[in-house]
Amino acid sequence: MPEATVQDFVAAAFQAVDVPEADADLVGHVLTSADLRGIRSHGVARMSFFLVRLQNGTMNPRPDLRFEQGSETTGLLEGDHAIGIVAAARAMEEAMAMAGRFGSGFVAVRDSSHFGYAGYWSRRAMVEGFLGISMSNSGRRVAPTFSDESVLGTNPLSFAIGGRDDESDFFLDMATSAVAVGKVETALREGRAIPHGWVAEAGERPMLDENGVLSYDAPLLPLGGEGDATGGHKGYGLSLMVELLCGALPGGSLANRIAGASGDAPSGMGHFMGAIRIDGFRPRPEVQADMVETFALIRKSGRAPGHDRILIPGEPEAMAEAENRELGIPITPALMDQLTRWNSQLGLGFDLG
Repeated sequence: MPEATVQDFVAAAFQAVDVPEADADLVGHVLTSADLRGIRSHGVARMSFFLVRLQNGTMNPRPDLRFEQGSETTGLLEGDHAIGIVAAARAMEEAMAMAGRFGSGFVAVRDSSHFGYAGYWSRRAMVEGFLGISMSNSGRRVAPTFSDESVLGTNPLSFAIGGRDDESDFFLDMATSAVAVGKVETALREGRAIPHGWVAEAGERPMLDENGVLSYDAPLLPLGGEGDATGGHKGYGLSLMVELLCGALPGGSLANRIAGASGDAPSGMGHFMGAIRIDGFRPRPEVQADMVETFALIRKSGRAPGHDRILIPGEPEAMAEAENRELGIPITPALMDQLTRWNSQLGLGFDLG
């Protein structure tokens, strides 16, 4: 499906549930960006997550975002149960403004919701010339090491630093769980088997509800897998780090996030956004030259059998974006069913073919 059609469809759907036009356009851009970059788990397939909550009143379409600066380089944003994408955009704008003046800026957000894919926000800072940092918590998705219960969120984090114009950027975007929720949902939606190590064996069988959302009684595993033999405790530690930066720091309750995970109460999510001026350390061209040298050494290292190329984090997404901009965004039959349902329910009037 053409990129513009997908973006227009998402924006129209959000406007239909009382989201202001500028915010609806932003949501459309973020979800479409995810699909363009091959991150289908966080693309238009996540639209139902937002729309259901906007319809039942647990997400606020017109929030009163309030920013309180605590120091020259730090501040707190009250999200007022906003669409997380809207709150994250404001938070990163404030972080970049502080970084532009003082060298760095960090904003913690409370009372927000799902903010799309973490990399969108670090990349937003990167294209403005900063080091970009973004992360978010949630709840009732991941079992802590040696637990069989969904407690923590997938708690993604992202870091981005721009390379020279003709070279690769470094763009890390990862969940601290073994896999993102959306990847499990995508596999189930497409009828593929769930790989071993994604979901705790002690939990229930993962299933999708009528809105295409993963059930909450099938705990995902932390990065590293079950137990501590393969490093699951490290993924758990990273997840808890994100939880503290996005929860305890701004003043958000994990208990509230667990209660709000299914959409029957506000999500209560928190985010942490950062921007740092590269020239606060060394001239940017010098840093980028060393990045080029580092990447060259990595690319020249020995290849594992069956592989002829070593990629830098961010390169697969860049290649996917180039392809999808040319060919259009892939829409599976199961996803088309969701779009068709929303098209009818909200009276959007799109010809989805």
